Amino acid sequence: MHYFYTKHALPGRDAGNRIEVNHVSKLSREEFRENPRSFHCHEDFMELVLCVSGTSLVIIDGKPYTASKGDIIIYNCQSYHQECTDQSSRFSLYCVGIKGVRIPGLPDNCITKQDAPKVLHTGDSYPLFKTLFTRIFDLVRINDQQEAALLEHYVHALLIEVLPLCDPAENYAYRPQSGKGELAEQIFDYLAEHYTEKITLQTVGDALSLSPDYVSHLFKDTYGFSPMQYVNALRVGKAQLQLLETDNKISDIAMDVGFNNIGNFNRAFSLFSGDSPREFRKRHTFD
Repeated sequence: MHYFYTKHALPGRDAGNRIEVNHVSKLSREEFRENPRSFHCHEDFMELVLCVSGTSLVIIDGKPYTASKGDIIIYNCQSYHQECTDQSSRFSLYCVGIKGVRIPGLPDNCITKQDAPKVLHTGDSYPLFKTLFTRIFDLVRINDQQEAALLEHYVHALLIEVLPLCDPAENYAYRPQSGKGELAEQIFDYLAEHYTEKITLQTVGDALSLSPDYVSHLFKDTYGFSPMQYVNALRVGKAQLQLLETDNKISDIAMDVGFNNIGNFNRAFSLFSGDSPREFRKRHTFD
């Protein structure tokens, strides 16, 4: 479910700054599987996403994150991003698009620096954040002018609660930190470092002194997607950026990001993006 709200501007805390809710979304597990959010960016607003259930791989400006229940994802303005899930995913979310946000020292509609983590764990504050996202969604869906002041209150409250989480000293992109989680994190990091190379479960297992089957099951159980789904998502994410930022041939891009033939590249790219590489480049670039 997706609703736009553009009738009533919300007065910002700073003089001359007007914060507006651009849209809200609520995607259930079923809706997310049927209508995945493809790779894209926003030119004049940012998005805050609350993960309500499940786990998803998230690619933001070519960098991988995992997002699970209780995490907030920050999509700054003009940041390319995509949630990557498979057909078994239980991932669901709330999303709020906001414009008119101005933080000193940052571009408009950005609340973190480019190299700062974009997936933040809410911890014990998750019930508060869920309440804020739910109320904002309901108020925008109703779109009652008499409730504009209340909507203003909830949007400002959301921003006030999110901003402290953006401090790297206070938060982090959440991943398991002990026991089997440490091994899963080693696999995660190894794949992120070597995904452009010829890589198999056997090569990962050999590098980390683990059996291929254990690598596969541990990674899937921890993150909700397989190691090779993760590798292909990373490769496609890097290819998407090259398609946007360079004039390189599609076949050269495929080899550069780690695919050994153009057929495998086209299939993986279409699976994650919904378009062929050629269609994607045409859709997202302009002369």
